[in-house]
Amino acid sequence: MFERETVEFVQRAIDFYVSLLGDESRELEGDPDLAQLITEETRRELGLGRDKERATRLRQWINEHAEERGDSYHVDLSLSHGTVRFLKSVSLLYLAQLKNKRNVFASRPNITASTLSAVDREISRKEELFMSAGVFKNASVVPLLAAYAAPTEPAAPDDLETTMPRSLLNVTRPRPVLVDSIEILDYELRARCLDLFNQFQEAGQAERNDTVISEASRILENRLRDVTRCEDGSSAKQLVSQAFNVQRPKLRVSSVAAEQEAAQLLFLGTFGFIRNQVQHKLLGNLPAERVLQVLGWIDYLLSVVEQAERIEDAP
Repeated sequence: MFERETVEFVQRAIDFYVSLLGDESRELEGDPDLAQLITEETRRELGLGRDKERATRLRQWINEHAEERGDSYHVDLSLSHGTVRFLKSVSLLYLAQLKNKRNVFASRPNITASTLSAVDREISRKEELFMSAGVFKNASVVPLLAAYAAPTEPAAPDDLETTMPRSLLNVTRPRPVLVDSIEILDYELRARCLDLFNQFQEAGQAERNDTVISEASRILENRLRDVTRCEDGSSAKQLVSQAFNVQRPKLRVSSVAAEQEAAQLLFLGTFGFIRNQVQHKLLGNLPAERVLQVLGWIDYLLSVVEQAERIEDAP
């Protein structure tokens, strides 16, 4: 089950890939000397026609299923794992082209930060979808026969390098423009994490964004230890249980037992799901927007700790 928006994006990605493959026969006919170098056997070995035909058939099949669902929000598609890998590959290639266009768009005068931010946000959403969501998460990419595209705008006649086709796989997006980003109120979190975050964005080191989340989670754990005066080496899970347990908490956030227990679960989930991932493995290119959201969440949890009632006689 795919969102219709995703299906339509995949269709555009396939169209783009087919356009890159082009019609090699027609192109070679324009240069008889080169055409003589490419025999029918060579064409079969290259598989350009076969790959183009496969992509076109897949595009038509997806379109038929999408039309059957009418205006439904979801489209049901039964895909083999090989097809999922192919769709992921062409979609990431198309995303690279969109990044390329974004970079050209950003260099133009009179482009507002809000418009550029909206473009960045949608690019990040699509990257996250095809890299870490649903059936695409564990699918590896397959080598594609076409990965080059001409520049999106003509260059000066004497600028040969920029007029040559370039590999889309090497296209990178500059630091995203984050408009109205989440305001971080906690001083320690702001001082220790925002500079680190900005440093990675300026240097184009998105693969180090997980370091920012790791640092933020350490701040949260350290704050809990300070407030609860727990210095016995307890794990984060034990620390949260001591702080927010319903019977004899060290930190009371609500007189309603269900709310006190829910607060405990919030902290347990944050350490168990968010913190543990960045502590035990490298997460790769986390979108800058998601990193800021996590920082905002941890900022909120820090405020919960600060506003909680301290129970001095708790064990």
